[in-house]
Amino acid sequence: MKTVREALYDTIHRNTKPLKVIADELGLSESYLTRAALPDAEDSDTGTGCRFPLKKLIPLVRSTGDYTVLDTIENALGRVGVTLPPAGKISPAGIAHQVIAAVAEFGDLMREVESALEDGKITPADRERIQAEGFQAVQAILNLISYCKIAKK
Repeated sequence: MKTVREALYDTIHRNTKPLKVIADELGLSESYLTRAALPDAEDSDTGTGCRFPLKKLIPLVRSTGDYTVLDTIENALGRVGVTLPPAGKISPAGIAHQVIAAVAEFGDLMREVESALEDGKITPADRERIQAEGFQAVQAILNLISYCKIAKK
């Protein structure tokens, strides 16, 4: 598992967007952005002591489209982040359809897994499919919950 600092380094230095563009979008100098992703001085002899400003984390994620830092934080806390579509981009009927379809597909999958588990093993393909369809079902349900929170009364 990556540390938050390692995830931050990867987000800043290992993506398709050039460092200069990211720095400009964040309103930081390239050198500061480079140093802010290096190890802390107390963790390494080569650490810079320069810290990435927390208020720039959301703009960094938006700039790079890389959620690794957030995923790392959530994983450390035993949570999972799920992307929701922007509010108002899907109708209530569309949301309900998504939830019904996702939950039905996940139910079908779990019936298949139940029979596959008779030997006590889950294959890598089963694991990937459970994860993909499970997250799809969770995403659809959270989208419905999110819609209900903002729906006009």
